[in-house]
Amino acid sequence: MSSATYVYAVVAADIDLPEGLTPVGGGEEVAVIDHGRLAAVVSDVPRDAPLGSREDLLAHERTVNTLAGSTTVLPMRFGGVVDDDRAVVDELLAAHQEYFAWALEQLDGCRQFVLAGRYDSDRLVAGIVEADPEIRQLGEAVRGKDPDATYYERIRLGEAIAGHVERIRSDDADLAVERLGPFAVATSVKEPASEDGAVELALLVHRDRVGDFEQAVDALGDEWDERVRLRLIGPVAPYDFLPEPPEAEG
Repeated sequence: MSSATYVYAVVAADIDLPEGLTPVGGGEEVAVIDHGRLAAVVSDVPRDAPLGSREDLLAHERTVNTLAGSTTVLPMRFGGVVDDDRAVVDELLAAHQEYFAWALEQLDGCRQFVLAGRYDSDRLVAGIVEADPEIRQLGEAVRGKDPDATYYERIRLGEAIAGHVERIRSDDADLAVERLGPFAVATSVKEPASEDGAVELALLVHRDRVGDFEQAVDALGDEWDERVRLRLIGPVAPYDFLPEPPEAEG
């Protein structure tokens, strides 16, 4: 069975690969192809085996995130396959060497983290009802009543609560950026993925500041107490902070 070459990431040449890298598609072990100052992290994949399963995606993510924990990395999007190792050099490393070298320099020593927070929904809604007399009155007006008979009142109640949640979420995102931004090279506010999502931030942190950054995250968690449950993920591959090619700026 012939094989093609799967590309996970571009890194600086002469790196030592960390242990535990998982190849996609049941291929052989993850390896490195060097070209000048650059290297591509790759593995063989069967040509006739389609990629795209959840297991393949997770293997790709595990590999690029493991790399990101030990070196500066330019991750490739999932599914990057070329004909063979020669094509990795000709079509990827040699063709884009100036950009890759520049981008690695921009990200040198930096790690991406993702801060995800979720609300205690019952506590959040209870706080909104307690703070807003109009919402409290609406809640009392529909409590125990026929849902059909109070349809429009329930819509008004839901819209009023949703409006408060959005304002609280915006304020919490601003506070998270205020508390954590000073420890990051760059930040990106993302839309929470779930209805009870409080905040989701991507932060690019230099390795020399990771300890201070993690202490700031702990302090923010203490400040929010149980109202927001925080989870810090990372380091992960810096997809949110890949530098644009200089010629594309503006």
